[in-house]
Amino acid sequence: MRRASLLALSGLCLALPRAAVAAEPPPLPAESEPSLPPADATTSVAPPGGDAPPTLPDSGAPPTDAAPPDVAADPPAVEGATSAEFDTSAGTGADASAATSAEADVVKRDEPGMVRGRREPAINSLRGGVGLYHTNLADVGARHSVRFRLHTDFFRKTGFIYNSSDPDLGADEHARVRGTINLGYSPFKWGELFVAIHSQANRNTRKQPGRQDPPQQFALGDLDFGIKGAHRMVKGGAIGIGGQMGIGLLSGPGRLRADKVNFNIDALFTVDVRYLTKKQFPFRFTTNIGWILDNSAKLYDFAAISDATSREVSRFALGINPSRVRMRYGFDFPIRLGKEKQYGLNPIAELSWDVATQEMTAFKQMGATPSPLPRSSMWATIGLRANVVSGLHLDLAADIGMVSPNFEYGPPVAPWSVILGLGWAIDPNPVIKEVPAPATSLPPPAVQDGRVVGQVLDSAGAPVANAQVRFPGSAGNAILTDEAGNFTSFRFPEGAVTILVELQNKATKEVSAEVKPGEDTPLTITMDVANTPPAGFVDGAFVDDAGAPVAVTLAVTGMGIDEPFQANESGLIRLELPAGEYGAIARAEGFEDKSLRFTVAAGDQAVVVKETLTRSVPPSTPNVVGKGKSLRLKKSIKYDGNSPNEKTLPLLDELAAYLRVHPEYETIEIGVHSDDRGNPKQKTTERADNVRNYLLGKGVSPERIVAVGFGASRPVAVNMTASGRAKNNRTVLRVTKYTKPTAPAAAPAPAADK
Repeated sequence: MRRASLLALSGLCLALPRAAVAAEPPPLPAESEPSLPPADATTSVAPPGGDAPPTLPDSGAPPTDAAPPDVAADPPAVEGATSAEFDTSAGTGADASAATSAEADVVKRDEPGMVRGRREPAINSLRGGVGLYHTNLADVGARHSVRFRLHTDFFRKTGFIYNSSDPDLGADEHARVRGTINLGYSPFKWGELFVAIHSQANRNTRKQPGRQDPPQQFALGDLDFGIKGAHRMVKGGAIGIGGQMGIGLLSGPGRLRADKVNFNIDALFTVDVRYLTKKQFPFRFTTNIGWILDNSAKLYDFAAISDATSREVSRFALGINPSRVRMRYGFDFPIRLGKEKQYGLNPIAELSWDVATQEMTAFKQMGATPSPLPRSSMWATIGLRANVVSGLHLDLAADIGMVSPNFEYGPPVAPWSVILGLGWAIDPNPVIKEVPAPATSLPPPAVQDGRVVGQVLDSAGAPVANAQVRFPGSAGNAILTDEAGNFTSFRFPEGAVTILVELQNKATKEVSAEVKPGEDTPLTITMDVANTPPAGFVDGAFVDDAGAPVAVTLAVTGMGIDEPFQANESGLIRLELPAGEYGAIARAEGFEDKSLRFTVAAGDQAVVVKETLTRSVPPSTPNVVGKGKSLRLKKSIKYDGNSPNEKTLPLLDELAAYLRVHPEYETIEIGVHSDDRGNPKQKTTERADNVRNYLLGKGVSPERIVAVGFGASRPVAVNMTASGRAKNNRTVLRVTKYTKPTAPAAAPAPAADK
């Protein structure tokens, strides 16, 4: 069926290098743990190329950059032990970063889902990311891995859609072939991208006369683009959660129609029992639930086909489907075979269930039996996937139809379909092998430095963020405290360390701490003043052209402040602000916005701002007539498709301007009506929504506009003539909430001369 199997990255996170802003520090190695051996000693880890590993820098002086993550020392080599080496011949030319990733995987060699020191090869679903057949796993595969997949499925049956009891008419013979090319890539640890090209061909052989569908129909070149994010947690990967979204560019019977686009979004969940059992029992359960906005019905003019059977065959042949909720339930048994788990078998069982959320034109035939689940399409999939060598996968599966929807909710579900697939997964990370390590004596323990882990508080006990922490005489760089006031120092040798703290208001304090080898020394620094910048005052006065006060709203920005303040009825306002430069916009109903800038100086002397606002000129709206509770347009709203046409936009501009200056029309209804052709309800709903969205874009408040599509339910003329249909295609404004405006207060009479 036509769908955009496209995927969302529900939580795609990029790991960025941290600045010298302290967070939770990594733990220091234990004192009893041996360090890396010196440069002339024999090491048990040999990187590619045979070069000797680098030696550790001299720890006698503290480093001048931010504290790096701890690197655990290799365990000492003893008689009969093994060490890890990188086999780059099995990869595709891994670089230094890939080697680092592979080295980190050495400790995971015996974990589930690991094959020779790296992630087991994975393959994409039929039209999506890493998954089974119709179900997508909450997983993205190994980082930087690439997956290429080809698959085809075919189906053939006599009397599938049309089966007449008349021997002269007989039954139709239906045959369908589909195929997909799928390319996936995992650029991040938790993210995956993919693109798929899908085509299908359908042949219907029949004796029935008067058929309007061609015997052969093709839909070539559907393009699916998807993005998926997933995170595996609990015991290294037992639970996976994720999300996916995507778009699909649909092809009609003849060519790619990029103006018809599908959109889908899904939530993913996977439980891998291998991580939860001691013997790594090979079982996974996966479920997907999501929704697809399907626009495939717009590719074909079904109104031009009067024969119900021809329309039903065309809908099945081209994969025409309504928008729907998609649910997938997958069970698979990923078994690894061979001495190094280099082969894999994966029996798979899936249940797919689609529930239509949109009606289509009914194609019901005489004698058809209603479905027990009218909106549902349901089928089961049983298959076997084999990882025969390296990343090569072969597939054999069958879809078994279970429930077909009623005719107005989707095409029939094929009773069976055979699936054949081939895929190749390429992982550029190097393979890690275990080799015997030479016996050597233990190196002497290295001198371990310590750190200061502290927090800065002000005199009120509140954490101070972005305070500068320096170490005079030891390191020149400053460290900024985080939002909780925490910081972690550089590494220092044993002894006293001087610490200088400076707040944003230039208050400083110097303390000292005693650093112990191999330990984090806790320290709390309480400043003697509150961390508040110096402040000053601003006094504002706002009047109109005649000198009358205006109660403005003053939106102030600057020095970390971005919020509105309200003047009183006399147009006066007084604010206390941190010293610095500010910008502001004065706004009032019926006046043009006024921009101003001012500088606040510390102290009791206030800066005075006096501004005169200019009254705004009411816009010209000659085509909008409002009289009491009545509101109408002198011209009709016209449409191109379901969107207002270019000649109607000036009329809508007038309506938006009128509503902005007439708040008494609190709520209006945009009611759109249609004749009985096509899908009236969908057409009028989309038209009403498009008019409403245009008015909102012109500054009308959302709560004032209600859009209603009435379809063909309220005709004012018969639909049998062109003039009658033209009258039924109309847009009507109706005021649903109106507040009578209050008359302006009379000006006081001038005092009589005495």
